[in-house]
Amino acid sequence: MNMLGRLFGIAALVACSLSAQQAAAQNTLTIATDATFPPFESIDSSGKVVGYDVELMEAVCEAAKLKCNIINAAWEGMIPGLVSGKYDALISQLTVTEARRKILAFSDVYDRPVFRFVAKEGKDYTFTREGLKGKTIAVQTGTPMDAYVTKTFPDADIKRYTSGSAPYLELTSGRAELHMSYEAQIKHAFLGGPDGKGFALVGPRYTGKDAPEFGEGVAIAINKRNTALLKSVNEGLATLRQNGKLDALNAKYFGAN
Repeated sequence: MNMLGRLFGIAALVACSLSAQQAAAQNTLTIATDATFPPFESIDSSGKVVGYDVELMEAVCEAAKLKCNIINAAWEGMIPGLVSGKYDALISQLTVTEARRKILAFSDVYDRPVFRFVAKEGKDYTFTREGLKGKTIAVQTGTPMDAYVTKTFPDADIKRYTSGSAPYLELTSGRAELHMSYEAQIKHAFLGGPDGKGFALVGPRYTGKDAPEFGEGVAIAINKRNTALLKSVNEGLATLRQNGKLDALNAKYFGAN
């Protein structure tokens, strides 16, 4: 083979290799999560995305024979990113609401969370519009908690933050009196650690039955156009329910609540 032939041969091999890499990349689903909300999703000391939702998504992908890459993403960009096609799916304790259903598809619900307030231990609050008038409430922006306190306590001083962990810093520093989040998240990520000393859950336990802002439950969000992926994800979730892996994951992270 002459030099020109060798060059064409090398170029063809490189092109084939790149095509194979591109095809593999295209077949890998990009799953986004906001890793500021332990124990559901966070970044460990090695920089790896970890947590309940991460393990759940990995198990769903394995059961459904999907190749998935779970990445950390900014909360405020996740839903726009899914709609635009930047991400294939989202798993980040996303509650299913009527407003979100208009732009996203959702898997079957895999959890129905309870929502609570947390405050300084011994503090007494009346959870009415008048009772929380002028009180400082910290929430993560764009969440069910944000929607609920905005609607229910319009006379409160509501402070909004882009990450799920920032409101706790406001609480411990005294810049906020109350924070609303998932009960399990408050208990396992805050009250169970040293920063939570002197704080306690306060007020009623809220679920989706109490207010539409809290939604129907938690599910995996998928682009409305990707009906095939929605079907595969639901099949994966069904497998985890049947083989006991979902129950085992719940027990691992939360035990007996």
